[in-house]
Amino acid sequence: MIIIHAVQKLLNTGKLKPALFVSQPSAGQELHSWYAKLLSTGFPGKLIVMYVHEPSLLTVLTKGKTINATISQFNERLPRLMQRINFKPAFIETEMEMVKEGYVVSKTNSKSMLASMNVLTFNMEFNCRGFPTYESINLDYIEDIYTDWITMDRQSKKYRTIMDYWKERNVVVL
Repeated sequence: MIIIHAVQKLLNTGKLKPALFVSQPSAGQELHSWYAKLLSTGFPGKLIVMYVHEPSLLTVLTKGKTINATISQFNERLPRLMQRINFKPAFIETEMEMVKEGYVVSKTNSKSMLASMNVLTFNMEFNCRGFPTYESINLDYIEDIYTDWITMDRQSKKYRTIMDYWKERNVVVL
């Protein structure tokens, strides 16, 4: 099971009531906590839901306006993203079994995650506007750009990429 910390606008759009109970990850689960936010695409009425893993900032993009409408896309796109960036097949399989157990929606509770998401939002919305139509927006291309995004690790206070985070956990095939 995963927890999705949604920004207020996304909660309102989907008419969701956030849960007060925050679930704990299953034993050994890495992909438990996700933050979600709406992105503008520059095309009227056409939005993207951005899911960002806490703490790695691994980002999955889905076309749509609500969590309920995009969660199935998220479940399809997450393993494809992990395959594209060379995660170990056993890790993908194990994590996806836990992800498919379901999800609970909660409010956001980390200002630093929201700050990181705001930077990603600015850049991803800019990328979306470079496509001629909403249908032609290549979500894989945009996701792949940000796997090498440099971020500040809050604990070690050192710069690292999203891929560095996963390499440290030995889940990426080098």
